[in-house]
Amino acid sequence: MIKAAFFDVDGTLLNSSHKMLESTKQALAQLQANGIRTVLATGRGSFELPPCIKGRFDSYICFNGQLCFDNEGDYRDCPIDPQDVDGIIDAVEAGVFDVYALTRTESFLSRANVRTEDFATKLGLSTKANNISRLKGTAVYQFCAIVDTPEEHLVREAATHVRTTRWTPLFCDVIPEEGGKGTGIVATFERYSIAPEEAIAFGDGENDLTMFDECGCSVAMGNAWDLVRERADYVTDDMDSDGIWNACKHFGLI
Repeated sequence: MIKAAFFDVDGTLLNSSHKMLESTKQALAQLQANGIRTVLATGRGSFELPPCIKGRFDSYICFNGQLCFDNEGDYRDCPIDPQDVDGIIDAVEAGVFDVYALTRTESFLSRANVRTEDFATKLGLSTKANNISRLKGTAVYQFCAIVDTPEEHLVREAATHVRTTRWTPLFCDVIPEEGGKGTGIVATFERYSIAPEEAIAFGDGENDLTMFDECGCSVAMGNAWDLVRERADYVTDDMDSDGIWNACKHFGLI
């Protein structure tokens, strides 16, 4: 019996227009009415969730698992190690790569140029740039390193206790070595005494694979990366074609 459903945001809950389909809203409401806990699992910061997301879920896993909370408060709070933050900032200041930095309360680009502003615009994020050095000594939950896949080693060379994960060609997420959405899911299992076989996960990108590893059932959107579709237990329709609703109906959850 499924007791919890975990959902990625971009490419899963939100369609190609960055909006939530009415069928998805109805599916989420019916899941909750049927006693199934709905949990958001996103690489986004907790402060930058779109209006259609805020307040709709029972629990939230943000920054790719680094901050987890519900109405009663935080149950996981694990920012990047300060030494790794300093290492990434030093690399950025040396011009090795640029980042989009995320703290608990704000996010900004390390510098404004064509590549960074293109990244922010395509994702609907702020194009504001700020002095990255002021984050030294601050709790940083995630960096989005604006690098191509062959350049990811530059990030790992700058910070030795992080790992990179990706859901778009535009950038990679930089999180603690032991982090990831799967870690947030395990914390959620412990919070509510849920067993892995009682959970289902929905996703489309590489950073969703750790969710699939932890949950008893995994669903890839029709628009998911090839690797994600191959790893999923079930492939539903795409984000523009009622994929969430159809999968929930397929598994008898609604």
